[in-house]
Amino acid sequence: MKLASPQSWFIRCGFTAALSLSVYAAISCAGPKAPPLPVRRDAAEMLLDRYVNEPVPSVLLAGSSLTTRLNAEYFDTPGLKILGIAGGSAITPLKVAIARDQLPKTILVELNFLERGEDSELVQKFASGSVPVWPRPLKSAIAFYERWHHPPLDRTEAKAAALALLDEPPSDFDNRIYLERAVQASKTAPLEAVMMSNLATLKRLVAEIEARGSRVYFYSLPLAGPVQVSVAAKAQAAAAHAAFSDDQRWIQLDGSMPDLRWADGVHLDERSSVMMAKEIDRFLKDHI
Repeated sequence: MKLASPQSWFIRCGFTAALSLSVYAAISCAGPKAPPLPVRRDAAEMLLDRYVNEPVPSVLLAGSSLTTRLNAEYFDTPGLKILGIAGGSAITPLKVAIARDQLPKTILVELNFLERGEDSELVQKFASGSVPVWPRPLKSAIAFYERWHHPPLDRTEAKAAALALLDEPPSDFDNRIYLERAVQASKTAPLEAVMMSNLATLKRLVAEIEARGSRVYFYSLPLAGPVQVSVAAKAQAAAAHAAFSDDQRWIQLDGSMPDLRWADGVHLDERSSVMMAKEIDRFLKDHI
């Protein structure tokens, strides 16, 4: 058997390496189009990953897990995206949004949890405006495989399913145990120094956003009655309205609607989330 010359071996190895890198790069470039795998609480990394790799929306809702419940499919407003971080606040998604070259024209900021600051790990990872391409291929390949086996609902179908919820009666789920826990957790107001520090950060972010030509509005999602009137909720609402005192900038959401339901006293159930989305839609229709 004739042995390959060193030059031939080198050429073959170089060709194989180049082909592998080309495939790797091709998958990497396709990666942002695939749904990244959730690797952090409540898919926070997945949400932020998509945001920095997809076109900038016209309208952005930034907030906590309360905002996450307001799926984009619930809205009629075109070009709207949701960035809600479980266990966090609007500060993290706002910092990620600001890092991009372009901002949404309209940004709605949830102010329910003023005791929560930024998630520095997430900000550091995603505030560059884009995630490095080279680590993505394996994750993207798995994501494509998952999408092939479990394709997401068509947006039109998802919107129709959400609207169909409004024709159904409110949920009769017994949430008393969870509600009591939420009430107990809300008996003490957050530290004023913490709230003031986070509000100061929000003020700086809002000023920077509006200096770049975008418009910011504020909202607080309604909580279940006993939680809404708790010491913690009242203290945060008072602080938020004192910091951002222009009533024209606030979206007034009616938490007294009798059909509203909460899974745990804090997070709206799906049907109620659709109702709140329609309220926000009406505001946006008048203001953008």
